[in-house]
Amino acid sequence: MQKNYLRTAAFAKLAGVNKKTLHYYDEIGLFRPAYVNEKGYRFYSPLQLDRLALIVTLKDLGVPLKVIAEYLSCGDLARVDEILTRQSQELDRRINQLTRRKALLEALRRQNRGFLDWCGKGPQRLHREPERIAVLMSREEMESSRILIVNYLTDGPGTGLCGEGEERFLYQKRPDGPILVPGGDYLYLYELVQGHRVWEWLVSRRQQLQDYAAARGWQLDARAFVEFGDLAVNGCSETDPEPRSIRMRICELDSPEYTDE
Repeated sequence: MQKNYLRTAAFAKLAGVNKKTLHYYDEIGLFRPAYVNEKGYRFYSPLQLDRLALIVTLKDLGVPLKVIAEYLSCGDLARVDEILTRQSQELDRRINQLTRRKALLEALRRQNRGFLDWCGKGPQRLHREPERIAVLMSREEMESSRILIVNYLTDGPGTGLCGEGEERFLYQKRPDGPILVPGGDYLYLYELVQGHRVWEWLVSRRQQLQDYAAARGWQLDARAFVEFGDLAVNGCSETDPEPRSIRMRICELDSPEYTDE
């Protein structure tokens, strides 16, 4: 009969768990071997893999072993279905949370890479994918000194200032944002800034980018986007240099925004 079963070590390897874990689960009555011979050796059936997988999954979700044992021993299929549905929903919640965390890390990594590669090196022509943004605060709200708090953990990264002429607004990158920012080639400038008010800095660097583009026969879109790299460096003091980037889209020759003046 033993040829139809697996010893503890072989079953543990097949299941991707530690052999001591199987011993412990047996001791507490959570997961018993299918067969124990006269010498006390434990043997497991491959048919037990699904049950062990469920135990491991529930444990990874934070369900106490005692509760898991109650789930598996209740014998009520409706109750088991309710439990599995609830844990599946919890898993979906955690996946969504981890997806947001990963997006935050990736966005900060790209931002940090931009400063590492281009900070202090003058204007750079770089490609950017399209994205959507939403207005967080209008010019009037900014001028009224209204306080705005953005939680990167819940709202995601990507707060910035958009300026067009004398108009401006604070924005947040959002997949469902109502404003589409086109992709394409942008003229970028990365700097570490100390003591410059953001709007004054935007106006100054916007002119710098426009002069740079004009010297090369490029025409820029009227909108300038400023983003802040406050999470990309270690500085916490108000006197520390603040990383900022400004970008303006380079209009294509056949674009309706392009004008030959």
